Formats: sequence, structure tokens, C-alpha cells
Amino acid sequence: GAMRDIVQNHLLQLLALVGMEPPSAFDDRSVRDEKVKVLRALRQIAPEEVGELTVRGQYGQGFIGGERVVGYRDEPGVAPNSQTETYVALKCFIDNWRWEGTPFYIRTGKRLPKRSTEIAIRFRVAPH
Repeated sequence: GAMRDIVQNHLLQLLALVGMEPPSAFDDRSVRDEKVKVLRALRQIAPEEVGELTVRGQYGQGFIGGERVVGYRDEPGVAPNSQTETYVALKCFIDNWRWEGTPFYIRTGKRLPKRSTEIAIRFRVAPH
């Protein structure tokens, strides 16, 4: 589903790049080390927080451009009782001095109204 395919493989890489400290050098090892620090500081979501910090969904039937389209469970090769998510949204936190209390929002999905890829950052004054 979207969680394993897109979030785990792609969006966490982007989160690590955005959240990392400047590396000591721009070589593979230094960049990797800084990304690993971010991933290790990523706060785990406790079971009681899942409903508050995550959303999972699956697209249903509808219309696109006036054409009728089937829901995910009606797609060829998909089990009619499939629980595979086609949409995921997460509110994440990186537990380090720079990002303390700053939410990171990650969203991905199939068959959304608009296809887009973006990283939006709202800068605020850093505490001294």
C-alpha cells in the first residue's frame, strides 16, 4: 500500500533531507550520517496516538472528467475485502533541539483530484 511503497521508501528520505543538519562535507557518508540522525530522532507513534496522528484511506468509485471509475476493491487483481490503503497522512515529530515541537506532515495517495509533489516549509524565528 501507500504506507510501505511511498512513505517508507520515498517520503521518509525527503523528510530526512529537509530535517537534517548541514553535513560536515557534501559526500555520501556525511549526508547519510546526517539523514540517519534525523530518522533516529523521528518520534515513534504510540498505539494510543494512531487515531490522532495518522489517517489511512482507500479510494472508492466515482467520476473523473465525467467518466465513471471503479473503486480500489473493484480494480482487476484486488481482493474485494482488501484493506490496503491508497491514501496515508501522518503528523510526525523529530525529537531534536532544532525541530522540537515542529510538526511535519506527510501525505500521499492515489487517484487524488490533483497530481502534485511539493515540500512546503513555513519558517519561524528560531529560539536563541
